[in-house]
Amino acid sequence: MTKNEFALAFNEVLEEKQLPKEVILQALESAMVSAYRRAVMASSAQHVEAKVDPETGQVTILAEKEVVEEVQDNRTEVTLEEAQKVNPEAQLNDMVVVESTPKDFGRVAAQTARQVIQQRIREAERSAQTTYYERQLGEIVSGVVQAVNNQGATIGMDMKAEGVLPANQKIPGEKFRIHDRVRAIVLEVKDSGEGIDPEALGNSRRLVHADV
Repeated sequence: MTKNEFALAFNEVLEEKQLPKEVILQALESAMVSAYRRAVMASSAQHVEAKVDPETGQVTILAEKEVVEEVQDNRTEVTLEEAQKVNPEAQLNDMVVVESTPKDFGRVAAQTARQVIQQRIREAERSAQTTYYERQLGEIVSGVVQAVNNQGATIGMDMKAEGVLPANQKIPGEKFRIHDRVRAIVLEVKDSGEGIDPEALGNSRRLVHADV
């Protein structure tokens, strides 16, 4: 993810999806810490922080390390000389937090950032769907039949939601075909984990259940 790609994606989450900047940065930094631990096989007991520049997407990893004369494991140890660049008063056997960003971490960081931003976008869309259809409870909505089986019909609705019209909610003798447009009353809204799914839909004579 280039600087421009990161800035565009980050701003989309902030502006279009109305998510607080702090929430996105916190999610990104938490994900970067996990990505670093996996990349270098760092212990979960080691204190690790990540800083993300929202303008450039630049990631800096900070890890707590022991000050030693000779480094045996650069994941957990740092020389006195390097430690004193951060803390001039550092002494041998002290614990100091120093920059530990791996040289090849850029690709991992970019992939992680992309995944986190996409996840936040999906979550924002689901939240918007839920809010929208909860306001439609008891109201008539319309949709298009996407699939039909013995259990009922799946209805495509606004905001990429899907409604489920159980067979027992159908008007007796009524049959559906793919692409039929129906109207229904939203009876219930549930979070399916993948987006809003209005579960029971139908025309104005039929009660509908919305499953988000």
